[in-house]
Amino acid sequence: MLTCMLVFSYTIFGQQIKSKNVELDDFITLLGSAGYELFNFDITDMLKEHYNIVFVRKEYAEGKEIRSINLNMVSNKTLLSEYSEPDQQTLIDEGRIIDPKTQAVAHAEKISFGLYPSGNDTIKNMQFSIPGFMGMSGIKFNLKGLPTKNSDKLYYSYHTRPFKMNTYKEDEFIPLFLLGSMWYDEQFDIFRFCGENEIDPDMSSEILKEIPHYYVVGVKFIKKQ
Repeated sequence: MLTCMLVFSYTIFGQQIKSKNVELDDFITLLGSAGYELFNFDITDMLKEHYNIVFVRKEYAEGKEIRSINLNMVSNKTLLSEYSEPDQQTLIDEGRIIDPKTQAVAHAEKISFGLYPSGNDTIKNMQFSIPGFMGMSGIKFNLKGLPTKNSDKLYYSYHTRPFKMNTYKEDEFIPLFLLGSMWYDEQFDIFRFCGENEIDPDMSSEILKEIPHYYVVGVKFIKKQ
């Protein structure tokens, strides 16, 4: 039996090119090129209190807010008192109480948002989750195309920017990231998406004056009584 083996190692004038194991960063780069993006946010500082976390999406056109939608709501803690008495005793016996002071059996420590292509230029999809608590997928962002000079087709290209993380305030909207359209630069006859790498939470960033259509995704922390 004849066996063939390919060895990916080439020698050029004494120098070698060797195969290298694929690493996680390589997949991240590939997925980003294909339209996949992930945002993670640490919310452990909010565990000092008991909150309802409200997920919010705001839509803007020409710098003005035109729509705001509450996507979902979930508590940042699960308390022993939320279970029936038999289940409470089981949780106690199993040592499942992680905070004796509040009698919490679960804490929300991280929020993850994932953006991914829909296969349609006019739609971007999103899912979000709090590990161990909840998840929601299939959230659609309707994208707006821009006219082009030499074609009847509209041009669709949206990009993201995170917001600067400042001290949060209860009951107020906290923007986390932006999904916005490129804009047309007449002077150079190109489409652009350039400006600040992080957006100011007060919406004062210069880049927002240029983006014709964008969404802002964020949360509210509403204290439970």
